[in-house]
Formats: sequence, structure tokens, C-alpha cells
Amino acid sequence: MKITNRQHAIIVGTLIGDGCLERNGKYVRLRIDHSTKQKKYLLWKYNELKTLIPSKPIIISSYHQKEQKEYKRLHFATYSSDLFECYWKALYTNNRKTISNFIYTWLKDPLSLAVWYMDDGYKRNDCNALRISTDAFSLGEQKVLQDVLKKNFNIMATLHKKGKWWNLYIPQKEAHKFVELVSPYIIPSLKYKIALTP
Repeated sequence: MKITNRQHAIIVGTLIGDGCLERNGKYVRLRIDHSTKQKKYLLWKYNELKTLIPSKPIIISSYHQKEQKEYKRLHFATYSSDLFECYWKALYTNNRKTISNFIYTWLKDPLSLAVWYMDDGYKRNDCNALRISTDAFSLGEQKVLQDVLKKNFNIMATLHKKGKWWNLYIPQKEAHKFVELVSPYIIPSLKYKIALTP
């Protein structure tokens, strides 16, 4: 197996977003889950990465006791391979996903930015500002992501607190620049996330 440059860009965006790595025996694999509402997006990722994947996506059901409701999601995982060790070493500390200085080197491709946004981004309903849900990371790690957007893409993001969580915020004056960068890579079913009003 070999990871192409395009696959690397997708993996980087996925790992900053919703994807995770898990150690499976000796080696590491990439695990990707999305809700069934995002079937087209998951299938796009599957088709892009399928040379690294042993089997087709499956539907997994889980029951939420508190809500007394069943949730279904689509799932696939790559082969366990030493190819993913570099991502594990760069991104994981004590089995927890983290953001470190690797990101300045790896998060340079607009495709990675687009995948990250498709995973975790959304447009505000009342204006053209954009948000990226980054609350899984510490405030310090979010500041690193903010700095990477500035240095690698010339996007001036801020950090906003929503409730008790901090998230990356792309103000209206930066949104058009951001959308111009990512729009060639946003799949049709997720174009609503970048539908800016004039």
C-alpha cells in the first residue's frame, strides 16, 4: 500500500475533524464514522481512500439510553498498517488526539482545509460568518489552529466562546476568502455549508 498526496491531504483534514486513529494489534488504523444523513459524504471518503480499506462501509446502530432512541451511523476503517504510525506519533498523546506543531507542515493543502470544514464546519444562519467546532481540543491547541489558518492560508480567524465551549470563528470579512479556497473541494451535498449570501 501507498498513501498518495491526495489521500494524505484527506487524512489530515479528517483527523483534525471527525476521524480517529485506533491501535489494532501491532499497528494503527484510521476509523471514520458519519451519520446516515451524511451517507454521500462518507461514500466520497470511502472512494477516495478505498485502496487503503479492506471492506465496504457498514451501518452501525447504537441505542441512547437517556434519550431512548436508536441512532444509526455509517462506518469504515482502513487496514492496520505502519503507514499510519506517523499520524499517530504526530497527533496522539496518551491515546488522546492533540494538535501539535506538525500541523504547520501538514495543514497546507486547501483540500485538507475543505475536509476539516465538511466534517466540523457550518455557516451561521443570521450572517455569512462561519464556525468550526474545535471544542474537542484544548484552548491552547485551538490557538495553534488559529495561527495555522493565518500563516498557511492568510485567514484571520478568531476564537469565540459559545456556552462553555470555545470554537474557531471565521468572521464575515474573511468568509469569502475561506470559501474561495475550499469551494472546489466541497462535495455537492455539502455545498449548503458555504452558501454565502451576497
